[in-house]
Amino acid sequence: MFSVPPLTPVVRQLIITLFGAFVLELILENFAGIHIISLLALDPVHLGPASILQLVSYVLVEDPRGIGSMLIGLFFMWLIMSPFESTFGKRHTLELALAGTLGASVSVVIAAFVWPITPYMLFGSYPIAYAGMAAMTQVMRGGRMLFFGVVPMTPRQLLWVLAGFSVLQYLASRDHLMLIGSLGAMGAGIGYVKYMARPPRSSKPKRTSSLRVLRGGGMGKPGDSDRPKWLN
Repeated sequence: MFSVPPLTPVVRQLIITLFGAFVLELILENFAGIHIISLLALDPVHLGPASILQLVSYVLVEDPRGIGSMLIGLFFMWLIMSPFESTFGKRHTLELALAGTLGASVSVVIAAFVWPITPYMLFGSYPIAYAGMAAMTQVMRGGRMLFFGVVPMTPRQLLWVLAGFSVLQYLASRDHLMLIGSLGAMGAGIGYVKYMARPPRSSKPKRTSSLRVLRGGGMGKPGDSDRPKWLN
């Protein structure tokens, strides 16, 4: 039976921040005449100093006409990221969200250098949800998952579903950046879980002191000539 996981603190803050940013975007774009999308979205073809900020700020802006898809994306973020936070905690959840964000943006920047890309801009918070779903497939590797809490499938099958959905979105929109960003975010989510599972570093051997103990010949108080003297 389908059930919604409890809304965890980090995921709640992410959803509130992203939804608040979307409302502010609508006000600035439609009533103040400020083109906030062009300021925060990432243009991988025309890079400049502002592109450093746009590598992460693009998740704060959405398509103003896509209210429904934005709300669905935030709901997916709740379904995917809350169980992750319940299992691994706040710090890992924030790091996973950042990994997915950078995984998408860095991927599209690299792709723009490899071959010419239709001049789209990267925006939207979907890479966070994609990274979370890909991360959970690694966490559940070897087991079985319930997609939407109903459809049983293996983690590998879910990865194929995610990749297939990304391709389907591309065929519908012809947006290269959405496809590359989705795949990049998935790769980042998988990589982050592998990073979490790395073996702990072996403790470094203790450094031996470089000080030498010498016996003094006539230093110190009378009668102390047999005591060691520390010299730096």
